[in-house]
Amino acid sequence: MAWLFSLITTMLENPIILNAITVFVTAFVTWMFSRQKSKRDLKALDTENEIKASKYYQGLLDDLSTRLDKAISELMLLEERHSKLMDTNRDLVVQLQKFKQLNGKSN
Repeated sequence: MAWLFSLITTMLENPIILNAITVFVTAFVTWMFSRQKSKRDLKALDTENEIKASKYYQGLLDDLSTRLDKAISELMLLEERHSKLMDTNRDLVVQLQKFKQLNGKSN
C-alpha cells in the first residue's frame, strides 16, 4: 500500500501528469452535470411532445364528433324519407290492385 501512495505522490509532483489528471477530473465532473441536464431537457421535450400529440388527437376527436353528428342527422333524414317512400309505395300498390280489380284482372 505504501508503494501505491509513493507512486501517486511522484505522479502528482510531475506537472504534466498533474495537468492531465486535472483535465480528466474536470471533464468527468462536467460530463456528470451535463448528463443530468440532458436528462432534464429530454424529459421536458418528451412532455412537450406529449402535450402537442394530445392537442392533435383532441382536434381529430372533435372533428370526428362533428362528422358523426352530421352523419347521424343525415341518416335520420334518409330514414324519414325511406319511410315516406315506403308509405307512398304501399299506397300505389293498393291503387294498382284497385285498378286491376276494376279492369277485371285481379289476382
